[in-house]
Amino acid sequence: MNLLIIIYALMKKTPLFILLLVALLIGTAAFKPANRYKDGTYTGESQSKYQTEPYWGQATVEIKNDKVVKFHFQIIDKQKNEVFGPDYERHFKDKPEYVQQCRNDLKGVQAYAEKYRKTSDPEQVDAITGATWSYNIFQAALKAALDKAKSK
Repeated sequence: MNLLIIIYALMKKTPLFILLLVALLIGTAAFKPANRYKDGTYTGESQSKYQTEPYWGQATVEIKNDKVVKFHFQIIDKQKNEVFGPDYERHFKDKPEYVQQCRNDLKGVQAYAEKYRKTSDPEQVDAITGATWSYNIFQAALKAALDKAKSK
């Protein structure tokens, strides 16, 4: 009720009311956060710290209205020209510890991508025990994609 009385009193002094209203609108616009990202589809690739290995993480983000609306992540063996997937472990059939490592990292690839799709926040994606390699590649590739999408 008090607010209505104030508005009524200000309206009686129209120039002052209009000036205050304009100042309020300008002030509100000044506090509107700028978009972090440009609309579009962006792909980032990275090996993270594994520069001597042929594996590259590839993250693709689609941005609309400053939000990630689609996301895809994969690791590619560029030497074999093959996506790291469920049957990749066949390359290590004589090394059981590598087969297990492939399985752990594949779980990581899937879990990291799913968690990011749900949260759109890289900080909310935690490493899975035994899948640190895929986590590091995921984070680096995602950062590369988001860096391309940033508004300047």
